[in-house]
Amino acid sequence: MYLLHLRSLTILIVFCWVAAVIKPVWANEMGPLNKKLRLAVIYIQEPPYIYSDDNSGYVGVLPKLAQALSRELELELTYLPTPRKDLEKSVIEGRADMTWLSPNWVGAEDSLLFSDPVLLHREFLYSFSPFNEGDGPRGWLQDKTVCIRQDYAYPNLIPYFDSGVAQGLRVSSQVSLVKLFQKGRCDVLYMNELRAAWMINKLGIKRKVWRSEFPIEEAKLSFAFSQKWQTKMTLINQAVAKIKSSGELSRIVESSIDPIILSNLSIE
Repeated sequence: MYLLHLRSLTILIVFCWVAAVIKPVWANEMGPLNKKLRLAVIYIQEPPYIYSDDNSGYVGVLPKLAQALSRELELELTYLPTPRKDLEKSVIEGRADMTWLSPNWVGAEDSLLFSDPVLLHREFLYSFSPFNEGDGPRGWLQDKTVCIRQDYAYPNLIPYFDSGVAQGLRVSSQVSLVKLFQKGRCDVLYMNELRAAWMINKLGIKRKVWRSEFPIEEAKLSFAFSQKWQTKMTLINQAVAKIKSSGELSRIVESSIDPIILSNLSIE
């Protein structure tokens, strides 16, 4: 009986020692996940991607996607308002854990870790007159004034501006951009498809709006993390895959954009 008791005590001691060794290793491995998930977001209102609501703080596609990701990772989501030019820097320097970008948009791509693509970002031309089928961007832009955002880069449009094919009218805000287009101050509007659908609905534009046959530019949007999250990217990508395959991504977009408005944008 004494021998049996001694053997049980020995096993208990060994078990406790193993647990004591393994626990710190596991805690170290899960280190970045033992804190809040800090999302760097730009100060500027960018509906339907992200904008402020007086009652519930940040709303839009991005907050809902970030909330879904933080839920899957069992983390508490917090926001870090940041100037656009400092989004990457805030993540690289550790002030934020992640932000929302395309690898095409950053100067130091190697300094960030991008999740699998979450959403396709497409920029189209919009007009109150139909685009000539088969013309392509040069024909669509010939002798046109294009409403675009101030302080934004447009690498796919610059060659047409520089060569005199078209002229850009730079506007400070998204709302003003669409209002000037509505008033005929510019011939065509250059905008992301989800933003265009949201603004047409928000401003109550009843006239038929025509969309170019294909996008002028497109990019794949992802969550961008610092290098400290290297060992967690598999877990993050599994969460992203679940959000997409479950239909949650589609529901998030549809809840932020009137699908009828989006489908009514004529493509010809």
